[in-house]
This record gives sequence, C-alpha cells and structure tokens, in this order.
Amino acid sequence: MTTDNIQDKIKSIRISTDGFCFCEYIPSQIESLKYFSYTPDNTTSMAVNLSNAISACPFINKGEICNIKAIVETPDFTAIPAEFDEPKDYKVYYRYCFPKSDSGSEIISNRLNASGFTIIFPIEKSIYNILRELGDTTFYTPASIMLGYMTQKPLNEARYMLAYIQGDRMMIFSAEERKSSFVNVFKSKNQQDLVFYLLSTWKEQRLSQSNDVLYLCGDKGVEELSLMLKRFIRHTRRINPNEIFPQSLLNMATDIPFDLQALILCE
Repeated sequence: MTTDNIQDKIKSIRISTDGFCFCEYIPSQIESLKYFSYTPDNTTSMAVNLSNAISACPFINKGEICNIKAIVETPDFTAIPAEFDEPKDYKVYYRYCFPKSDSGSEIISNRLNASGFTIIFPIEKSIYNILRELGDTTFYTPASIMLGYMTQKPLNEARYMLAYIQGDRMMIFSAEERKSSFVNVFKSKNQQDLVFYLLSTWKEQRLSQSNDVLYLCGDKGVEELSLMLKRFIRHTRRINPNEIFPQSLLNMATDIPFDLQALILCE
C-alpha cells in the first residue's frame, strides 16, 4: 500500500455454489465497508448467476474500472513445494492431480512465499472473463487465504491443526514450528463425516490428543463440531473473528465468510 492508492476502493468477491458475497472498502477507512450477499438460482449456470449477482449488487458498476480481489471456492486445488514452482509446469501439475478436470478452465496460481507453497487451482473460463471485465482482478482460493492468514496471524503453538468449515466442505491445515506442513479439503454430508476426516488426519499427522491444539473456524456448524471433538482432543479452540480483528463494521456483518474477512483485513 502506498500514499497514491490508500484512498482507492477495493472490491472483494467470494464465489461459491452456495452463494456470492461482495465487499467494498477503503483500506484507510475500515468503517467504509459495504457488504452484499446473493443467493444463486440452481437452475441456471454459475456464469449467469454471477452476472445477475453483479447487476444486483448496489456498489458494483460494470462501467467503473477498479481493483478486484476474487475468492473462488473449489476443492480442486493442489499445493506445490516452492522448490518445484515452475509456472510453465502449472497445467501439467494440475492435470496430473485432476485428470478428469475440465480442460477449458483457467489455471490460476497463488505463490505463498512465507508458507513455502504455491497453490494452483482452476477457474471456469466464463467466470474468469466476467470478473476480468470489472477491472484488475487478483484471484484466490480459500486455501490460499487461510495459509496466508496462518502466516500473518501466527498462532502461539509450535504444532497445531486448523480446520475451516464452510458449508459442506472442510479444509484442514497443520503446522509445525509455525510453518504449514499439510493442507487438504474434504466434502461431507454431516458432522459425523467431518469428525471422522479430522480425527483420521490428526492421527496421520501424529499429533497428540493431550498436548497439541486443534483450532476451528468457519460458519455456524463450528459450534456443534467443537463440542463433538472435545471428547477426543483435549485442546480444542474456536477462532472468533471478533477477538482477532479490529472492532469495526466487519464484526457487525456476522454472515461474512471467515476467508473473506481474512482477505479484507490481512491483505
């Protein structure tokens, strides 16, 4: 951030099959935050829904060129260790990990130098083109945001696991000596599935049920999950955005997904 752009508006968009979230803010004036959510029509395509959502959003103007930060939710991401990060190979890596994926997607990369990873993930071309028309767009996936959050807002423990629950998906991250060592995503039908995936990963990562810490964050399902997991993992803690982010209008909009909050305040 420089004195030249400190007054610039930054617009953030979160795209998911469950819905679209829009934010507008001026970095130097966090009280300027505006928020809008849109529920998609499942009978039409994501691209049509996104166009309709943009038209409905009161602070998105297609004629106004601006900086856009877009989070695209997808389970089809992979992490490349820094030593193997070669842009010319991104598509090869992605096709190897997801051989049945749509070859027409744009393959996006987020290089996370502090974490030692590059995250690569797909964006449907129609979605990509719609967002690019709005201005200078930077694309992220929730895994990139959460890894960045873990770097910029480091937790105290030397070894821990963090689970981010949003809708029917759970992303699991583990860290050792404050560096990320594992990331994966799971889709579930119920809380019991989440408990199974999390405890299995906990065991695979050789974390201690008595000494190491499990952090949970995400939507309303976190509270129920926390109660279930405390029977298995002694130190189970919730990350409450109101406790780590500055008091502002952001804390009043309780339905803003955690990764979008982290993008707004940690970027």
